[in-house]
Amino acid sequence: MTRAFTKVVRLGRTADAGDVYCKIEYSAEGRLSVTGVEGPRRNGNMRGSAGQIVATLRERGVEHITPAPGWTHDRMCGFLRLWDAWHLNDMRAGCEHQRSEGWADRPIDPTKPTRAYGKHFPGQRQDSWNMLVWVWRSEHPEGLLAFPCPTCGYKYGTQWLKQDVPDDVLEWLRTLPDADTTPAWV
Repeated sequence: MTRAFTKVVRLGRTADAGDVYCKIEYSAEGRLSVTGVEGPRRNGNMRGSAGQIVATLRERGVEHITPAPGWTHDRMCGFLRLWDAWHLNDMRAGCEHQRSEGWADRPIDPTKPTRAYGKHFPGQRQDSWNMLVWVWRSEHPEGLLAFPCPTCGYKYGTQWLKQDVPDDVLEWLRTLPDADTTPAWV
């Protein structure tokens, strides 16, 4: 088991926001947290986005980042994949069976991406993401919120479950190059 660690990395520099830093924290309790900031300023502000910037970086593409020493665009892509997969690993809404069956990837409306927010079927009372795990069976015939797993009986989304981060993932993150400059904050 990998011991707790905290590290700050600098992915590189963008033309519009400046340096991109990320903080990786793995606690003794086994929780992984990753946050980032684009162009942090000493006054607490920033030139770009901050927090869960993984989606912003992915949408823009890592090609807009000039890599810091020890980084490549391929390494950045790997980092973003692991960030998406393992960030807050102790806050999983589904059991291992539901995760392996892709419950969270099932759209309400297959013509829209799961990241679409709003109403996705006639009579939907509240806006939601376009995911069946966000609606009750009483609202939609295929709703998965609080629906039991056929294998273990766990009802989706009724508590936060922990999924252990594999040791090889932790080792890969731990051995990323440390930031070569010190950010104002991250």
